[in-house]
Amino acid sequence: MTRVVETLARMAAESRVMTREQAEALVGRVVKMSKADEIQVNVGGGYSANIRFADNRISTAGGISTANLNIQSSFGPKHAVVTTNDLTDAGLERAVRQSEALAKLAPDDPEAMPQLGPQQYENVKTYFDSTGNLGPEGRAEAARLAIDPCKAAGDLKAAGFLNTAIGAGAVANNKGLFAYQSGTSSNYTLTVRTADGTGSGYFAGDHFDLAKLNAQHIVDQAVGKAVRSRAPKPIEPGVYPVILEPQAVADLIGSLTGSLDARTADEGRSAFAGKDGKTRVGEALFSERLNLYSDPMHADMPAAPATVEGVPASRLSLIKAGVLENLEYSRFWAQEKKREATPGPVNYIMEGTRPPASLDDMIAGMERGLVISRFWYVRLIDPRTIMLTGLTRDGLWWVEKGRILHPVRNLRFNQSVLAMLAPWNVEAVGAAERRSPLMVPALKLSGFAFTSTSDAI
Repeated sequence: MTRVVETLARMAAESRVMTREQAEALVGRVVKMSKADEIQVNVGGGYSANIRFADNRISTAGGISTANLNIQSSFGPKHAVVTTNDLTDAGLERAVRQSEALAKLAPDDPEAMPQLGPQQYENVKTYFDSTGNLGPEGRAEAARLAIDPCKAAGDLKAAGFLNTAIGAGAVANNKGLFAYQSGTSSNYTLTVRTADGTGSGYFAGDHFDLAKLNAQHIVDQAVGKAVRSRAPKPIEPGVYPVILEPQAVADLIGSLTGSLDARTADEGRSAFAGKDGKTRVGEALFSERLNLYSDPMHADMPAAPATVEGVPASRLSLIKAGVLENLEYSRFWAQEKKREATPGPVNYIMEGTRPPASLDDMIAGMERGLVISRFWYVRLIDPRTIMLTGLTRDGLWWVEKGRILHPVRNLRFNQSVLAMLAPWNVEAVGAAERRSPLMVPALKLSGFAFTSTSDAI
């Protein structure tokens, strides 16, 4: 092994990450081995550790160290990628030669783009010692916070998963591009069920900075939802006013963000395709109460400083006061349309255009309707309207005259996200909260369509 590889192996064993200098040295060695017209090298690795518990008992705990390197060699419009975790000199040389041989055999890629040259990227802080220094005792303590109150209650069962990770990655090519980023992450999901099988609560949280991941809040929410959802009563399916908690919004908004692609709109294949080959950019498709944007420098949602294609990322407005402002242009499609590739999105933040309403105020102002904790098994039915189907889960309650009266048995829905966020349907917007990989608010809606009942808990 070379000294660089020995260093990487030692860092993985000690649960640390490679530095910028070490990453630059490694990818630089690989680039020098290349005989291709263009070569791009991506290296990444780190350490993740987890603890899992169920039935009020810790079941497993462990950690994984990884180190991987991807090599893309190109000869004109032909290219191929080889991935390896053999970081010896011989292993790197073998991967480079294999990628070159495969590239020469590959068919021409009609959408091949030349590699980017040197770029300037923002310095985004995504590594936090609070996460990187957490040991197994800290993860066990997070599990204990959930297990102890459920044991004490006597009729509650907790099941959850906490994962923390540290890592670093770099990309380089023979055109002078080099970028490096290190980061940490923590994610805690918890489900609490009642012993009689009628009540269930779920809550989750994530953050780069473990100090901002409030495990006690996650436990309190999951336990409270389980207790309050016991013995639900049935209601008839239909269209009801609803309050969607942030998790429920996050469960649906991913289908909206996945539709914000310029190419599918230009080709008439998405909800944002207009007439005569145009898109619907500039139209007021959503409630004027809503904004949606991407910002790698967001204080509560920092993200990679570059797109997956290496374009430097910056704030990108997607929806402003209900108006569709931008769609996402890849480098190839931007070239086809003679415009610039968009500097994102690298994350998604949905916010209100006015001071946020609290969940309590939304409930107090509801004459009759439902409060929805979350959805699951959500599937896309029609991309032209972003029509989704799925089920409520882990907490559904009936509200009457500003008060929650009782839990409700779960329902299946068929709902268009475009109609859900339409100007006439959004009555109130809460404060944005992290629900990875999004930041979204609670929403109060005048109508949401339910098609059948479900016996699931």
